[in-house]
Amino acid sequence: MPHRSSSAGTNIGEILLREGLITNAQLDMALARQKETDMPLMRILVENGFIDETRRLNFFKRQFGIPLISLESVQIDPILYTYIPAHIARRHHLVPVKLDRDGLVVAMEDPSDLVLIDNLKELVGLRIKPVVAPSAEIQAALEGYPEEKVPEEVIERAERFDPAVRFFSWFFLPIMSAALLITIVLLLTTYEPFQRWLQNQLADNTTKSAQAFTVFLYFFLSWGVWTLIMYEIRGLVFDDLQWREPAELGPPRKRTKAVLLSLLGGWLGLDRFYLGYPRMGVLKLLTLGLCGFWWILDVILLLANKIPDAAGRPLE
Repeated sequence: MPHRSSSAGTNIGEILLREGLITNAQLDMALARQKETDMPLMRILVENGFIDETRRLNFFKRQFGIPLISLESVQIDPILYTYIPAHIARRHHLVPVKLDRDGLVVAMEDPSDLVLIDNLKELVGLRIKPVVAPSAEIQAALEGYPEEKVPEEVIERAERFDPAVRFFSWFFLPIMSAALLITIVLLLTTYEPFQRWLQNQLADNTTKSAQAFTVFLYFFLSWGVWTLIMYEIRGLVFDDLQWREPAELGPPRKRTKAVLLSLLGGWLGLDRFYLGYPRMGVLKLLTLGLCGFWWILDVILLLANKIPDAAGRPLE
């Protein structure tokens, strides 16, 4: 039998089990599905026919003293739908019913979820008074919720930052941090002028252990400072990316011109400057296209027409 935690859902399951309303096998199956889907335990039990609606309603009334309500006889004021967002109501299968002097009455499928009730209280700013109602009636009441609309422009633009931007926003810091470590190792192992210079610097250290510690401390501090600088640069270039207004950027950019600039001067950041990304252009210029890697990636993406201009518009 799977291990059962002390979560609210599991406590409900244990009480149902003790009262003989469900079996061990049914509870184990429901807990496994709850872990996969994050659905309320009671809804899983009802949907699978392990416990019927009448027993569910009577269970909450008897065990927790929660009032029963029939939503069919209630006219819900549309203003109440503004108290709890639609996506939260649908996810947790609940609906606001009325507002009285003591708080907001909310019909819930599982009114024993104290964490959910506390979250609703914080969200609404009022005391939450849970009542229990039939699942079918809650679902019917949820149909009255207006659809939550996200501006189409926001959705479209958020999905159109090019793959290079998404890649380097995650991997720029590790790449640049590792690059310095690799450079230090190569200098120490293969570049004789650097080795002679380092020996001269360590001439005053009489023991090998002192020399090794000095080398380690010197290069560790250098690597740490470098990593901090790269962290700040990454934040400056890639964090909080925002699309510019088309009027500010001007006419849409030409794809052919962007490809030519990328092929001939992408290592200098000319393509990013042309598309309206000045910070990325400066970064490509200072790193010579991130040692050619970013240069090649941008050429490929522009040939595939995967990079929009800085206003989020496709290249013409």
